[in-house]
Amino acid sequence: MYICRVEVIRNIILILFVAFSIKPYNTHAETISDSLILQRVLTYKQSVSEELKGIHTNVYIRYYFKTNKRNITLMAIPSMYEISRGRREYAGETYSNIYIKDNSISEATRQLNIGTIPHHRNAMTTLLKYLMPNIYNVTILDNQILSPFNSNNVKLYKYDITSLTDNRYEIVFRPKLHNTQMISGSAVIDKFTGRVIRIQFNGEYDMVKFHINVLMGKQGIYSLLPKTCDIDAVFHFVGNKIQASYHSVYDNPVTLSDTIVNSHDLKLMNEFRPDTLPRIFKDIYLKYDSIYNRTDTIVKIKENKRWDKVLWNVLGDHIINRTKGNFGSNDQGAFRISPILNPLELSYSGRKGITYKLKINGSYNFSLNKNISLYLNSGYSFKQHQLYFRMPIRFTYNKTRNGYAEFEIGNGNRITNSSIVEQIKNETLDSINWDNMNLDYFKDFYFKFKANYDLSDKWSIQPGVVYHKRSAVDKSGFAQANRPTKYYSFAPSLQIQFRPYGWNGPIFTTDYERGIKNVLNSSMEYERFEVDASWKKQFHSLRAISLRVGSGFYTSKSQNSYFLDYTNFREENIPGGWNDDWTGEFQLLNSNWYNASEYYIRTNTTYESPLMLLSRIPYVGRFMEIERIYINTLFVEHLHPYVEYGYGFTNRFFSMGIFLATRNADFEGFGCRFGFELFRDW
Repeated sequence: MYICRVEVIRNIILILFVAFSIKPYNTHAETISDSLILQRVLTYKQSVSEELKGIHTNVYIRYYFKTNKRNITLMAIPSMYEISRGRREYAGETYSNIYIKDNSISEATRQLNIGTIPHHRNAMTTLLKYLMPNIYNVTILDNQILSPFNSNNVKLYKYDITSLTDNRYEIVFRPKLHNTQMISGSAVIDKFTGRVIRIQFNGEYDMVKFHINVLMGKQGIYSLLPKTCDIDAVFHFVGNKIQASYHSVYDNPVTLSDTIVNSHDLKLMNEFRPDTLPRIFKDIYLKYDSIYNRTDTIVKIKENKRWDKVLWNVLGDHIINRTKGNFGSNDQGAFRISPILNPLELSYSGRKGITYKLKINGSYNFSLNKNISLYLNSGYSFKQHQLYFRMPIRFTYNKTRNGYAEFEIGNGNRITNSSIVEQIKNETLDSINWDNMNLDYFKDFYFKFKANYDLSDKWSIQPGVVYHKRSAVDKSGFAQANRPTKYYSFAPSLQIQFRPYGWNGPIFTTDYERGIKNVLNSSMEYERFEVDASWKKQFHSLRAISLRVGSGFYTSKSQNSYFLDYTNFREENIPGGWNDDWTGEFQLLNSNWYNASEYYIRTNTTYESPLMLLSRIPYVGRFMEIERIYINTLFVEHLHPYVEYGYGFTNRFFSMGIFLATRNADFEGFGCRFGFELFRDW
């Protein structure tokens, strides 16, 4: 008995010894450092041999909306008008053929569209871009949400790495600073390649709290794209609370016929749906069908149909919300109109007060290389009691070379000309009280014609002609002095642009304009030269610096009457390519200085970053999207120099800038600018 017990104990000890002696050995052999695991994830995209130039595939999307709280303000939110009244639950499905390029959907043809939202409209469309997160890029979405799996953003996140199995690891990530551009979550990755197998993350951006769960593809370039993506989101705004969920499945094997476009055939959707329809969707569909199939409601529906169409569809869609659509046999044409009566279109500046804006644009494609477009940008200044507008109409005949002809009509800013006023005062009797008259200001109405052609990626040429009619605002003084109240000018122009490093580097522009007399009543001769250089350098993690240097001068002008009016130095003259409408503009400069000097030299510098000053303050930083620092300088006659210093920020609700100006080294003034940012991406 004793011998048996000793033998048993000996065997147990041997087993434990073997177990504990072998395990450390194997663990040591398979251990991989956390930094190596993270490095494999960061470099995985570069390890994929194939390039994602573009692929055609199919996507199935299922969506569900539940309204917990709502009020009348929900009507003013773009793409939310259709669910701002009526039922509190909506559901639907779509099946589309898409073209993916650069990890984003560049083209989409919706073939099946089933849902309970009235008129088969879309709702909360801003969430659609979340369905294809680009987890290996600097930003997961289009210039939004800094990815934790891009090497440029590693210093912004903290990582915890844990081994799950022999070939899988889990990476938990969280931001070092709480900012709306950051996310937290976890990912399951392949130990040997660094491929992300599945990722889930939480965030809050643009008044939407979201949780996203993504299953990535398995092989080649498809491993850079999601296979399935699920979104659970909650939208809060002024007492409104909307829950939304999306489920998308990519790379479905079934391709529908090209003749099927925007079909509402539920039977067809039942055949090609890639998975089982959840019970809640079946209940909503059944409830929706039962309402519209009841015999006792048919008369009521017919009676209310006309009123509903006029009140809700016409007034709602065309006055409160954006209006957009397509036309033509193959949808060659498209148009878009901003809301007509929407307080979110207001902006404010100290010089112009409250300004209400309206934008209309449309286009029609004749072929892949030819199209015509129209763009109307208008705004009314309540402080100045003036309507501003510009409307260019462009015919593009060669897209590959940016070849186009453009005609533009509009009214510019009010312009001053003291030379004409001084002549009137000197030539007339002193008995007239000139100080009580507003003789300095002239309204400007113009039309321009220009033709552009890119000779190469580095050179562009743009000849044109411009015609101005300037009318005195106060005509009484001109009438008493027996002087004309309207002045005309006609001038051919030429612009040459040089881009030494293509479109991604600095841009150098030279403008020449020559006024000619006796053409369409023109009475002015002048010659003007302007040179301009601009460059926007994009750094990693959404940081960028915008630089602009320019100068202009008149070499000759008429003796009797002339207007100093520059192309690149004027009020609200915004160069293309900047992120915000305030970069490249002097905020506090009196408008008279734009037309008071025979020369100017200006510089504009803007630095922007999502993580600068306010972003580092607890709680406040959660709402900061972009912060900017502005430094603008100007040299003209009597200003040597004029300098503006500014700081601005953008959050989900508004943009605000604070500016300070000095004139000849003395304090000149202090001011601010404000603009709504609500729903700009909706």
